[in-house]
Amino acid sequence: MNGFCSRDPEWKKAFVGYVEKEREITGEWFLPMALSTVDLDGRPAVRMVSPRGFVGDGFLRISKDDNGQWTSDVLTICTHAKSNKVQELVNTNDVQLVAYLPHTGIQIRLGGNASLLFHPDNPNHSSLSLDMRQRVWPRNEAASENKDEGNPALVNGCDVDLDVEYIREQAYLNHSPVRRAWYSWPPPGRARAADSSLYPTEISKIADKAEMEKYEMNARRNYVLIFIDVNKVDIVDLKQSTRKIYTRRGDTTWSALNVNP
Repeated sequence: MNGFCSRDPEWKKAFVGYVEKEREITGEWFLPMALSTVDLDGRPAVRMVSPRGFVGDGFLRISKDDNGQWTSDVLTICTHAKSNKVQELVNTNDVQLVAYLPHTGIQIRLGGNASLLFHPDNPNHSSLSLDMRQRVWPRNEAASENKDEGNPALVNGCDVDLDVEYIREQAYLNHSPVRRAWYSWPPPGRARAADSSLYPTEISKIADKAEMEKYEMNARRNYVLIFIDVNKVDIVDLKQSTRKIYTRRGDTTWSALNVNP
């Protein structure tokens, strides 16, 4: 995180704060969460994922010219283009994610809509359905003092150069070499092939340069970044026996309600 600003919703501040407390104990940088989707037969499907962070934060800068001045409440995860979850999300983009932090006793549940961004060379590539310009804001509140409502090039009074492909590329490059290699593998969930060369552990260690470049290109083409436009958050503190539900209003602001745990 690059620090909070007043526009950051309360739930995001709580989410990041709890994750950082857990990280101090476990040393794990990315929080494992269970992602629930609806499979093509209409049944629930769940698997563990590791969110990459919020757009604008850390390595998820919104463009090559972004020096950390933008942030958002859009969470990102990633997947292989040929995994089952891709078609599930294309079919039904309503999702829920849940995490339990055992050392702090916190359960966090996020609900929202998923938008998929494929590599430009992928046959499924299309413009991102989520209007990211409506989901980012400047960290520096002074930057938006001279607001011009009539200029569509301005977001919160500031000129924003938002490049979603740059965000996707940075997310890919900030994986470990072992993880990046996985995206060059055959489709997940299919029968494993006998040819071990189809499963490199690190692409850079492939001796043949042409083969190395082929696998690297396959990995990049198979890398899908998923933007979660969060609209509901449920945080339970099991140690304090408290629970708060946050709901996005139509104007992008949030309501908060304390409820029984």
